[in-house]
Amino acid sequence: MGIEKMLLVNIDGSMSELDKALLRCCESGCFHIEPAVSKSADQRSGGLSMLSEKNPYTPLMREMSELCRRMGIETDKTINYSEQGFDTLSDFADYLQSLRDELGALINERQECYKEISEKGATAKQLHHLMGMNTDFEQVFNCKHAHIRLGKLPIDSYDKLEYYTETFFFVPFDKDKQFYWGMYFCTKKDKIIVDEIFSSLYFERIRIPESVHGTPEREYDELCDDVNRLSLRVEEINEALVRFSEERGDEIRRIYALLRFKNNTFDLRKNVASLNGRFFMKGFIPKSRKDSFKKMFSDVNSATLSFLPPNSEPDLKIPTKLKNGWFSRPYISLVEMYGVPVYNGINPTLFVAITYTLLFGIMFGDLGQGLVVLLAGLFMTHKLKNKYGALLTRCGFSSMAFGFVFGSLFGFEHALDPVYKAIGIGEKPIEIFDKTTFILISAVAIGVGIIAISMIMNIVTGFKQRDYEKAIFGCNGIAGFVFYGSVITAVLGMLTGKSFTNTAYVILLIVIPLVCIFCRVPFSIAVKYKKWQLSEDEGEGGIGNFIVENFFEMFEFLLSYVSNTLSFLRVGGFVLCHAGMMLVVMTIMEMFAGAAQPIIAVVGNLFVMAMEGMIVAIQIIRLEFYEVFSRFYDGDGIPFEPVGESLATDIE
Repeated sequence: MGIEKMLLVNIDGSMSELDKALLRCCESGCFHIEPAVSKSADQRSGGLSMLSEKNPYTPLMREMSELCRRMGIETDKTINYSEQGFDTLSDFADYLQSLRDELGALINERQECYKEISEKGATAKQLHHLMGMNTDFEQVFNCKHAHIRLGKLPIDSYDKLEYYTETFFFVPFDKDKQFYWGMYFCTKKDKIIVDEIFSSLYFERIRIPESVHGTPEREYDELCDDVNRLSLRVEEINEALVRFSEERGDEIRRIYALLRFKNNTFDLRKNVASLNGRFFMKGFIPKSRKDSFKKMFSDVNSATLSFLPPNSEPDLKIPTKLKNGWFSRPYISLVEMYGVPVYNGINPTLFVAITYTLLFGIMFGDLGQGLVVLLAGLFMTHKLKNKYGALLTRCGFSSMAFGFVFGSLFGFEHALDPVYKAIGIGEKPIEIFDKTTFILISAVAIGVGIIAISMIMNIVTGFKQRDYEKAIFGCNGIAGFVFYGSVITAVLGMLTGKSFTNTAYVILLIVIPLVCIFCRVPFSIAVKYKKWQLSEDEGEGGIGNFIVENFFEMFEFLLSYVSNTLSFLRVGGFVLCHAGMMLVVMTIMEMFAGAAQPIIAVVGNLFVMAMEGMIVAIQIIRLEFYEVFSRFYDGDGIPFEPVGESLATDIE
């Protein structure tokens, strides 16, 4: 468990082998590329210039993607892209041209068929409403003295026609729920005013194509025949494309995947610099992969690899790669919700895995419901391939364990009594409603332990980062740890009647740590720089401002100790809440008889599991983030993202 150690790698070589070098970086799966020249280093780059070439693969990539879409070929992003004979841009261009030659005519013809089907279908739909006309369109449109318009008029507007005194006629041929379909005509001298009348009545004109000359009935039949003929042709083309896809689909997918890889690899050039015919690039690799990465470049003759400590260039932020075992790995997503730890920080995933699993089991302790959660996790893991399935499996097992301790099986609090007697216990270990005080005190004790461990992790992180204020004098450093532990010990002594605090105890373990916290900034500067000053900016505002600011910060620190500790009371509260909700379910069930009881038991358990399970999961995340992570975790790191993982992404 921890954070993978990194190395900074500088790679330079002949520009003629740049593509091969980038390919090796991608194939290694462990190279996190960085810009060869950072913005802040432009003035001292020694003449290096960043490559800014236009990607020649992108147009081919887009065209081939569109061609695959039209052929119905789904491009598999994980397919092996290896293919002999495709090394240069012209190889892909020639292959794409061959596909155009074979399929272009068919695809274009199908597109034209679709266009004609759409146009002829729309015209046929309009003609269907005009079949009552019984006149050739050619005769209608060739009238010399009459102005004629075909279209549809809303039913509400039709009743308003009788109020107009102008000379016109509206002849309906068909009617549906919304419109009258027909035509209006008038003399040509009145056409302007009549057109305005019908426009105000929301008349929608139908424009008949010039190719339509006969009666609506005859033209409708001909259009339907044309649509059927074109549809059959589309089916023939689709069958031909399906046959082609079945015969050549795998080949096309491989070429497409290789082209996508080449396209995305070329995009990496924007991070490469050049000078005098040589390329220069840099990035991070895990220290454990040094030998294998170096071996990848054995066939790149001009390449020179230099391995440096990761902090060799202050301008570069070292990426973080977390190392986790099988148990803690599912909890990475929870940690990353807060942020990625900095490189010289600490990996809290195992700590989160243990505490989250433990708290979930305590707050959701039920043997039967825990089994359901465990089975749901197994189903999500093996059937749905969901990353949260493994997390549910662990939480479900923890719920079962604490459910056995609490003696709860789907809310039946004494269903496990025979099991306890069989193993010699006699009765269940904890009767929840009889041990309320014990449960709440235990919850606070768990919180004290978790907070103390968080402080220790902060101390370790502070020393790793050489941040003495954080490690020694801060409220979560050694001073804060001593103060917190001493106060907790004193409180325990008072509660048990064995108080052993005295003047020396108070001064050494309470007062002095508080003074260290109050003066944490000047103390840490004194340790780091061997000199005394209020702050690194010379204590702007003077001693008075320093005292006022630190007084209120001290008050906030002391308040946080109390609030963070008491916040863990919710752990015990949810134990009582879970038992109380299941008691309500059992009470309701006893109010009914017969077949209703099992139905109420099932529905009640499902309701409690859904509602309380979600609330418990959220509350534990809150405890982790606010009471734990806020004490030691720095989530400002950047994730380790080797090139090659991101190259599987298709372009739109």
